[in-house]
Amino acid sequence: MLLRLAILVTVALSIPAVTYASSVVRTGDSVSIASDQAVEGDFYGLANNVTISGEVTEDLLIGGTSLTVNGKVSSDLLAVAGTVDVYGVVGDDARIVAGEVTIAGEVVGDLVVVAGSLKVLSTAKISGDIIFYGGEAEISGEVGKSIFGTSEIMRIDGAVGGDVDIKTSGLVLGERADVVGMVKFTSATEIVRAQNAKVAGKVAKNDPVVTEVSNFKEALIPVLITLFAALVWFLFFRRMLDKIVLQVNNSLIRSLLIGFGVFFLFPVAVGILIISTLGSLLGITIFFIYLALIMLSLTMAGVIAGSLISRAVVKSSTVTIPYILIGTVATMALMYVPVIGSVLLLMLIFTTLGALTTYLYRLVRSS
Repeated sequence: MLLRLAILVTVALSIPAVTYASSVVRTGDSVSIASDQAVEGDFYGLANNVTISGEVTEDLLIGGTSLTVNGKVSSDLLAVAGTVDVYGVVGDDARIVAGEVTIAGEVVGDLVVVAGSLKVLSTAKISGDIIFYGGEAEISGEVGKSIFGTSEIMRIDGAVGGDVDIKTSGLVLGERADVVGMVKFTSATEIVRAQNAKVAGKVAKNDPVVTEVSNFKEALIPVLITLFAALVWFLFFRRMLDKIVLQVNNSLIRSLLIGFGVFFLFPVAVGILIISTLGSLLGITIFFIYLALIMLSLTMAGVIAGSLISRAVVKSSTVTIPYILIGTVATMALMYVPVIGSVLLLMLIFTTLGALTTYLYRLVRSS
């Protein structure tokens, strides 16, 4: 049940543990690096639109609505965005969570994508593996190693240097498909293979296993635990909860962006402090605060979802027990929705984290 969320969290937590003084952080509506500019070190951006036409000599970590990479990223690319387009070069791995992803350039390492759609154009070159979880995938470029993952529909129309091992509703091998290894897929339908498609190894099909919930109590327990936590917030911390809900409803996008920043940048700050002798104790303290904020956000997410549903239905964001119940059930239900459900759940947690962090910051500042 938690597989899709675990995948997203794994991607999100795969950020550098240590950063350098040369790192650059930029936020705003639009963030860009011109073709004649270079960032010596890591680049962290949080904006609606991000365009990288120059060079980033280390890692590129981006959160926003859209990301376009026309230039060069010498190390890793990590992005959470609505759309991601890579026309340039990524010198190591690219890890992306997005609605739509287009790769037209080169990725020297692995390409890990969780998205509604992935297009690897014929001009693209992926030297490592492609690992994809999402909706439709069309891979026409060169893949140096293997292709793994889960996809609703996958079309392969290029060279693959390793194996293909996927779970899908439909697998298509186009005219230019050339797989050096074997093709192993789990699907209810047969493979569609063009006449000129080449597979050096064997083609093996497995029928999908239909899993059913054998014990209703096992499915109900997570809902009850989450609901209990939400009711504790409502009964014992009502005033605090009302302010956090108000923060979300007044500044939804801002809370989302703040939560995204906290989720990614806190571990970076912890890494910097821990490697310094004077700041190691402070770094450990911040780490435990970070974990506490994450746990509190998880328990509060159902309440925030309920307030958003209440606002949409009855035009009121007032927190009530019925809408807490509805929000909690809706939050748990998102885990069962392929791809988009996990993305929405992660956005809900980020939003809750941002509003909670803002509330605590204002509380500390006013005391």
